[in-house]
Amino acid sequence: MLWFKIDYHSGQPVYQQILDNFKSAIISGKLKANNPIPSIRELAGMLNVNPNTVARAYRELENEGLIYSRTGIGSFIAAENQYTLEEKALEAVYPDLKKVVQLSRTFKLPRIMLAKLFAETVEEIYGGDGQ
Repeated sequence: MLWFKIDYHSGQPVYQQILDNFKSAIISGKLKANNPIPSIRELAGMLNVNPNTVARAYRELENEGLIYSRTGIGSFIAAENQYTLEEKALEAVYPDLKKVVQLSRTFKLPRIMLAKLFAETVEEIYGGDGQ
């Protein structure tokens, strides 16, 4: 079940890494609606971290509406409509895109060149699938 690893030397808090990995898997569709996820104690044992760390990540996932809990049963991936998932994907992509645009501005790269580079990169990665 565990599809990610924790990097204890990254400088990023462990709960944030757990949160980010779950968000990425949910938004990308890797984890489907109503699928169960490991209990707090189970995941803490798998990752060899304090259960409070996992509980914090799960609380934030629940607050964002990405998971839900059933007392005595467990936690599950919440059902999201496609619009909401796309919104969350845009929220996840925006900070990195903003950094690229700011870097381009720092290097005084003209907007038209940045737009062309962006379009070429999208074409290279997405190809001609039209989506």
